[in-house]
Amino acid sequence: MWTCPKCGEKIEDQFDSCWHCETPRPVAGSETPASPNPPAAANPSPVKWRAKYQMFRGTLATWEDLFGEAAQFATEIGPERLITISHSEDGGEGVVAVWYWSDEISEAP
Repeated sequence: MWTCPKCGEKIEDQFDSCWHCETPRPVAGSETPASPNPPAAANPSPVKWRAKYQMFRGTLATWEDLFGEAAQFATEIGPERLITISHSEDGGEGVVAVWYWSDEISEAP
C-alpha cells in the first residue's frame, strides 16, 4: 500500500494514481508525485468526515451472496474507512449494511 501525498488516502500497490484525487503515485524514495504537477495546496483544509452506508439486500439472494457483495465493497474501500458491517432479516428479505467513513467532497465510496 502507498499513501497519497495530496489527500492522505491509502491506495493499493496495483494502482498508479489516487482514486480519490487522481494524484499520481510518488516515485519510489521520493515525496513528490511522479507527474510534473505538484499537489495544489501545501496546507490543505482539514478533511471533514461523515458516516455513510451501503446496503446489500434481496429476497431471493442468499446470505452467502449478500455477505460476499458486502465483503467485496468493504475490501474496495479499505480497512481504514470501514466502521462496521451489520445484518438483519425482515419478512424473508436479508439486508447487509456496510458502514464507512467518507469525506464531504467525495460522493463515491
